Amino acid sequence: MKEKLDSISIELLVQACQLDAQDIWFQGDLEIRINGIKPYAEMSDIIDVDVFLKSLETDGEYYIFSCICGIPECSGWINGISVRHKEQTIVWTNENTKEVWTLDKSKIEKDLAEIRNEVENYKNYFNEKKIKYVGVGYNW
Repeated sequence: MKEKLDSISIELLVQACQLDAQDIWFQGDLEIRINGIKPYAEMSDIIDVDVFLKSLETDGEYYIFSCICGIPECSGWINGISVRHKEQTIVWTNENTKEVWTLDKSKIEKDLAEIRNEVENYKNYFNEKKIKYVGVGYNW
């Protein structure tokens, strides 16, 4: 019997930020949706990209989602996401709510490859304009 997969989409969101007329930059952030819904709070949570990328390599419990202050517990992430790797899938269990998602590894890899290309394009373009790019992929 074939395992039922949950849909996942990973996108790069880029927005202009400005402190004053001379301090302008572009901020890149990831957005993850599972079955069309963000598994984290819209206004108070972020994706810890480094932790997310590490979770794609090995099994374990990861704080993929966190409060915008950087402390997961601050926004209710008492426990992390339990990650189990199978041959073609990755199983995420939200240890706080016990929600379980079975995700297609190749879809995640494809989305991330596209994001890496987007980041390079943005970094090159903004660099030509002498505008900083920060956030997701600034160090890729």
